[in-house]
Amino acid sequence: MAEGDNTPDTSSLRASEEAATEAGAPQPARGRPGDWLLLLLLTATSLPVHGYHLGHEDQTVWLPAIKKQLDPSLYPFDSTFFLAQTQLSLFDKLVAFSIRVTHLPVDWAVFLWHLLTIFLVLAGCLLLARRCFARPAAQWGAVTAVWAARLMIASGSQLSLMDRYLHPRDLATAAVLLALVAVLDRKPRALAWLALAAVIHPTMAIIGAAHLAFQAWPPRVGGSRTALASVMLFAPLLLPLAMIGSETNPAWRAVLHSRTFLFPLQWHWYEWLGVVVPLGMLVWYARAARRNGRRMVAHISARVALAGGLGIAGALVITTVPALERLVPAEPMRVLHLVYLLWILLGGGLLGEYVLRDRPVRWLLFLAPVCLVFVLADVLVYPSSPHVEWPGRLPKNAWVDAFDWARRNTPHNAIFALAPDYLRRSGNDRHGFRAFAERSALADGVKDSAVAANCPELAFQWRQQTVALSGWYEFKLADFRALRRQFGVTWVVLEKPGVAGLSCPYINGELMVCRTD
Repeated sequence: MAEGDNTPDTSSLRASEEAATEAGAPQPARGRPGDWLLLLLLTATSLPVHGYHLGHEDQTVWLPAIKKQLDPSLYPFDSTFFLAQTQLSLFDKLVAFSIRVTHLPVDWAVFLWHLLTIFLVLAGCLLLARRCFARPAAQWGAVTAVWAARLMIASGSQLSLMDRYLHPRDLATAAVLLALVAVLDRKPRALAWLALAAVIHPTMAIIGAAHLAFQAWPPRVGGSRTALASVMLFAPLLLPLAMIGSETNPAWRAVLHSRTFLFPLQWHWYEWLGVVVPLGMLVWYARAARRNGRRMVAHISARVALAGGLGIAGALVITTVPALERLVPAEPMRVLHLVYLLWILLGGGLLGEYVLRDRPVRWLLFLAPVCLVFVLADVLVYPSSPHVEWPGRLPKNAWVDAFDWARRNTPHNAIFALAPDYLRRSGNDRHGFRAFAERSALADGVKDSAVAANCPELAFQWRQQTVALSGWYEFKLADFRALRRQFGVTWVVLEKPGVAGLSCPYINGELMVCRTD
């Protein structure tokens, strides 16, 4: 700088910032003008790469809850099967409120919330990457790695890093990431972000709090801080201890133990490999980063690995000690979700730092095959549905067509019965009846079982209804009339050729919607 020149030396400033970041000191987030545009681009391109689906998987719970908020007259018979899952969350209320304010159709509002959620998760990843890496190539390597692998399933947990559809878990994940950034910055706003996660998805908030405890109080082997961090991990998981004394029943135990993924001792060898590999690589990240002076990467990696290891140990205890059986539905192995997310993020940052750098060809060679894999995977998983189920139009799916006919042509108090495994039937692609038909239905054996596993008081009702539906594919007219007498079932959805004696005002190439009277 010339004598008398008061212009700051920006190159020196940048160099000092990079040096501080490399040394591990948390830095205020300072973006470049194009960063948010790049995040928007990644959000938009996630649709053609990863796909988008409405009313399937866990949305069979959350979408009816949103619609019930908008119209309380819906689902008069069976709303307990999804309200029991959503009662501790404000998510369905928040989405419903946004619909009332904007007057958007439900499918458009859900679609826009999904895009917003993807953007927020990626933004959280970018802010975290800035605390770990100085170079833009490393920061964006971290973000694009999470973006590319967003459908990766954390071993044994059945949780994707992000979902193909709107789910409160993803919004809570964004809040936990922002809380982690605040913890690294030593800012009290971490508590606010964690509180937001708690009202959106309490389970993810509990798991997030456990991880944040390790980041906030770095444990020392053999020291008091190790004990403190261990307590901070397991204490949140033991918050539902009051439920241990609540009444359980054989029906609940039966449905609980049918969900084998909840019990680590029943996992396959490759699921355990999916535990060992990310934890082992995080330990390697920590050691390599410590040697290279990357204290922040070393700090995060080591604490995430420790939290994940102790979390799995806790899951083993909870799922093997009979006195703790009531805690099994809390799914303590969900601690692996953030383990996977941060493993991918840090690995992507290191990949961008040392391999991809500022070489566009290398980025293309990295991203192209990953994107192709996920496009092909979506086609294989949803062979009877469009890759992107755009709002404003129904998927070209025989099951969804039948459900939509039911919505338009049956009264709100209609009660339906379907095959208990209809979500897994060929051509359905796991689209939920309640999500599209907006009508009550007897419990299914796929998603309603998850609710029954969480709520012992619902387990008997679930078992009673699913037992009544057993032998569905051999049902005759008398069996459907028995369902009408026992549960008030007025309509059934059958696969062709149907059952003689039923009046079926709707028939498509695969299905029939029939009256039971």
